[in-house]
Formats: sequence, structure tokens, C-alpha cells
Amino acid sequence: MDFGSILWGHADAAGPETAEDTTLTDLNLDQVFAATGGAEHRAAQYRPLRDIALVEFRQRVFGDLEDDAVRSVFEAFVDGMRSVRAHLERAGRLTHPQQRNRWQIDAEAVYCRTVRGMSIALRGLPLHSTGLREWAAWLSGYVDLDSFRGFAEDGAGVRAELDAVRYSVQVTGRQLVIDRYGGQPDFSETIAAAFARFRPEGDPARSPAVDPWPDMNEVEEQVIAAVIDQHPAVFERLGRHAERYRDFIDPVIARFDAEVRFYLDYLRLVRGLRARGMPFCYPEVTAEFAGIEVVDGFDAALGFALAKRQATVVRNGFRLDGRERVLAVTGPNQGGKSTFARMVGQSLYLAALGCPIPGTRARTMLPDSVFTHFIRADDIEDPHGALAQELTRMRDILDRLTARSVVVLNESFSTTTASDAVAIGADVVGRIIERGAMAVYVTFLDELATVRPEVVSMVAGVESGDDPVRTFRIERRLPDGLAYAAAVAQRHGLTYHEIRARIR
Repeated sequence: MDFGSILWGHADAAGPETAEDTTLTDLNLDQVFAATGGAEHRAAQYRPLRDIALVEFRQRVFGDLEDDAVRSVFEAFVDGMRSVRAHLERAGRLTHPQQRNRWQIDAEAVYCRTVRGMSIALRGLPLHSTGLREWAAWLSGYVDLDSFRGFAEDGAGVRAELDAVRYSVQVTGRQLVIDRYGGQPDFSETIAAAFARFRPEGDPARSPAVDPWPDMNEVEEQVIAAVIDQHPAVFERLGRHAERYRDFIDPVIARFDAEVRFYLDYLRLVRGLRARGMPFCYPEVTAEFAGIEVVDGFDAALGFALAKRQATVVRNGFRLDGRERVLAVTGPNQGGKSTFARMVGQSLYLAALGCPIPGTRARTMLPDSVFTHFIRADDIEDPHGALAQELTRMRDILDRLTARSVVVLNESFSTTTASDAVAIGADVVGRIIERGAMAVYVTFLDELATVRPEVVSMVAGVESGDDPVRTFRIERRLPDGLAYAAAVAQRHGLTYHEIRARIR
């Protein structure tokens, strides 16, 4: 049977990249991707899915790989293929043809052992995903092909003949004499046996020293030339075999190896964060807006950074039901508003990659685009100023919005007066709602939280008391201005206790 792709199923092509670098940077997804393979997986990271069936296809593959027994088989396969590539890279740097050929057939041995081992291991595993079950069936057929068996057997025969080549080296002053082996004693074994009694009991023998030189030196080249002259048939067979199987890695296997690492690298991040008490879940994904909810979500990039310091994140959730389309997030500075907005954007973007997302439970829409409108450094070459630049970027976003789009706005239009920012912000919110898109809008303007019935107000929490403390909890409630006022008072030393202290 044919096997397509573990990322794209049987689709003809992955399609063009649709994500923008600025979007991924604004949402800190560039940090998440750097922690899960980086540019190696760009083909998947920059192409959010547009097909619900393909999202579910990937989710089921992830689900299978969550099983330790299943994942260990695929990790062993990836390690084996990494060794194959390392052998071939080493061979590519060598100049002596016979040395290069020897590294190639060693790579072939690792390759055959890796694919055969995986095929055998997969037979006893409970695979539920269509992708991995099709892969197991394809691989089983591949290792049974006459072409693969012939390649493996011929390579094994060449290696056996090479391993059987024995020769003697006689050193007399500066002269080396290379001759056929005639039963002379092996002094390396004699020396090892002589010193064996000095090794502490239970101390394993040292592994052979690694050759520090990438290529042979002149003496070694002369030695191997003499050995080739004495055993020409063996090295002729090596050359014929190496030339015939120069490109021995099957393209399907090479592609699967590259693609399955996307899953394994992402799950490595997930397992590490779960171990620190940060949950991940598989969201229910809908083609159109049918209500959106994330429970116990968090910024994955922040979670990864805190996990390295043995800390954890404050988890938050959100939901949009019925006519609701926009989350307006207000409250004091440094209260977690921008982090919350990034969490919302990350949740929908990662869900569109078919990945598990931060949280204990989630339902998301499959977006056709995720846009961000964050504060940018003023372009001094633009004579129209920062506000005009913001408006231009917003117009470009609004022109591309559909009912399946998501917009994340962070302190937009803060470069103008409060009254103008309210007017502009209200107009932008209205246009987003008219197009049926979803948005999260972090703003210092409480008025925007009540501008339309489709807007849901969320406020960065502050513990009540004379000295308010930010909780980093984002609460679904109407803004009251008190949290912001308390934060301002604290910043300027005007809290109750600070004023009393000065009076005393």
C-alpha cells in the first residue's frame, strides 16, 4: 500500500506557508517552536491546518505517541536514522574512496537494523491512529520487498568479506612492510591479555579510542593501498556495491523520519511542562464558531521559561458563547493581561496545528488566520508618525478578516489621546464583530469593555486590601477602575499604609 505523510495524510502537498513571523513573535510562539525543534519543523509550524479531518488525524497520532511504549519505538527509530545521517555526513567529508565506501556500508547496516527493528516492534503495539497504522503496514511491506532484502544481504556480504580481511604490519625502523596474514600472533591481543590482571575486578574494558582525524593520513593511505593490492576482489565488490546503493535511503522513510520528529519534539515539551503541574489537552475543534472555551490555559512559552527555574504559571481560562466575539481585557499594568492575550492566540494557533494545547479542557474554532496588532517601534522613516502606522497595519488586518479569523490586539492605539483611542478602538471592535471574527483586545480603556453586547469584559485581578497585590488571574467581570487606581497609588507611594507612615 502507498503511504502519504504523517503530517498531511494523503494530501498532494502541504500548501504554502500562511503564518507570519510577526504573528509568531507577538504570541511568543517563536519561543515555543525554538523549544520544539526550531526551523527543522518550519514546514509544519508555519502552515496551520484548514481541514478538521486533518486536525483530528494529527491529534490521534499525538495520542498514540503519548503512550510510553509506542513513543519509545519511534524515538529509537529517530535515533537510528540520526546515526545513519551522521555516518553519511562523515562519509561525505572523506576523500579516500574506499574509506568513504566503508562508512557508507556501515550506515547501511544501521539503516537496515533500524527499519527492521521498528517493523518488528510495531507488530505488537496498540496503534489507534490512522497515520501510524498505515505507516506500520507500509513498513512491514517495505522490509519484505525483494529489493530491500537484496540490498541488505549484499551489504552484509560485503561487510563480512571486509571483516575477514587480515594482514600483518612489520615495523623496522622507519619502514613498514604490509603482508598477508599467515597465522602470526596478534600482539594487540597479547598486550591486552598481559595487562588485564591490573584492571580492577568488575571494571569494564575501555571502549576503543575514537579516531580524531576525519580522514586518513599519508601512512594510513599507503597501508590501505597495499591491503587493496593483496585483496583486490573484496574492495572491487565494495566499490560496486557502494556505487549501486549510493542513495539507499527510501524517500518515504526519509520523509517520515523528518515529520515524526515534529510530534516527538513537541511531546517532549508537553511532558516536561506536565511534570511541573502544567496540563495539556486535546481541544474539540469546530469548523465554524460554535462557542470557544479554554479551561486552565497558560502561555506555553512562559511555562517553559518558568519550568527551567522550577516554577509554574498562574492558569486562566476564557469562553465566548452565542453572540460573544470579543474579549476586552483591562486592569493594572503588569497584571498578566498581555500574557493572557498571548495564551488565547497560542491556544487557537496550536489547535490549528493539531497539537495538544495548554489547559485541562478546550473547545476552539479552526481559524483561517490569526492576526496580531501589537505596539511596534516607531518607524522614523515614515513621516506620518506612530498612530498612522498603527492605523495602516489595522486596515490591512481588517481587509483580510473573515468569520473564521482571530485578532489579538495588545494596547493598540495607545499612541494617541484617550478619547481618540476610545473612538478608534470602538470602531475597530465594531468592524471585527460585523465580520463575525473573534478577537482579544488588551486595553487601558475601560470604555471598550462595554462598547457592544458582543464584547466580554475581563479584568486583571488584584487582591483587595490597603496594599493591593496582583493575582495574575484574569476574571470575567465588568471593569470598575479600582484595580487600576490601586496600582497607580501603589506605584506613587500613596497607599493607606504608606500615607500613615509618612504622617507618623
